[in-house]
Amino acid sequence: MIQPSQNALLIVDVQREFLKDSTRDRVPRIQKLAESGTYDYCILTYYKNTLHSPFYSRLHWYHAMDACADSLLIHPPAGLLTVVQEKTTYALPHENLSDLVGQCAHIDVVGFDTDACVMATATTLFDAGYDFDVLGDYCASTNGWDYHEAGMKIINRVLARQLEANRA
Repeated sequence: MIQPSQNALLIVDVQREFLKDSTRDRVPRIQKLAESGTYDYCILTYYKNTLHSPFYSRLHWYHAMDACADSLLIHPPAGLLTVVQEKTTYALPHENLSDLVGQCAHIDVVGFDTDACVMATATTLFDAGYDFDVLGDYCASTNGWDYHEAGMKIINRVLARQLEANRA
């Protein structure tokens, strides 16, 4: 179990299957963030499609069928406690969320796609009561900047920490 004092970096689906012109520049930024020494714990997720997933049957999206940990584009430093989590949905798996995230004091969320997997992951963390921030400068969307901006606009509206109004 992760200790409560730890700060985590949660890197969502920064993998070969989602490397596009619109995401490529975020990879070195995220790598540098992982190496910054700011974090005690790193969680890397990758999406793996299956024949039984709604991505396959409903959206007719047939990519990432062979995705695995080797697909990941970020490599945290050897001294950083790191967990790699396969997922077959937009968000983190609910059934082992506390095992995966533990009792981290704070979680920074980065990765691909802002408008889908990053937002779904943030929603899962929000619903579970975790303290987190989505770092928009370290996120991107495979469908381009407009989708990234739309995702961040929704995240900032419904999930972001809000400053309390001055009650004078």
